[in-house]
Amino acid sequence: MRTAARGIVLLSSLLTIQFGLAQAAPKETGRIVTKTRLVAMFSELETRWLQAVQQKDETTLGRLVSEDFQVWTPQPPGAPIPREDWQKQALAHQLVSFRLRQMAVRSLSNQISVASFVLSDLIEQGGKPQSRDHFVVDVWKKDGENWQCTDRYVWPLSGNARRVRAGVDLRPSGKE
Repeated sequence: MRTAARGIVLLSSLLTIQFGLAQAAPKETGRIVTKTRLVAMFSELETRWLQAVQQKDETTLGRLVSEDFQVWTPQPPGAPIPREDWQKQALAHQLVSFRLRQMAVRSLSNQISVASFVLSDLIEQGGKPQSRDHFVVDVWKKDGENWQCTDRYVWPLSGNARRVRAGVDLRPSGKE
């Protein structure tokens, strides 16, 4: 009986100490995000790609984008845009500035990686500046020692997605 009573007292003491330590421990203020090696590498590749578009450097684009490159979008007709057509579109306007955010990279093998990010850019088209936001997924394939993008999936972000990012409350007010 005495042994059982001592066990209960010891157990309750340990629980009290554990509970006290748990309360005294500093609370985490948030997750610390560190840039992975893959994110750093593909951020640089994507930046070189956009700088090539900005400078209308077709040679650098040729090294970063594969011969069979194609762009997929949710807009009709649903068929991919071939490399030549994409390049004409990309170089038709002046890319004033760009920003890559929320990049994530997943390596599927030593030869294939998928990078996703939000691309915000400012283009000048017809003498007027136009700001755009897109969610982009690029499929990269290693060719020898160099990486080339084989496919790009691009989704324009709507006004609602921009407001969510800006922290605007989107609950219906009944006035819409």
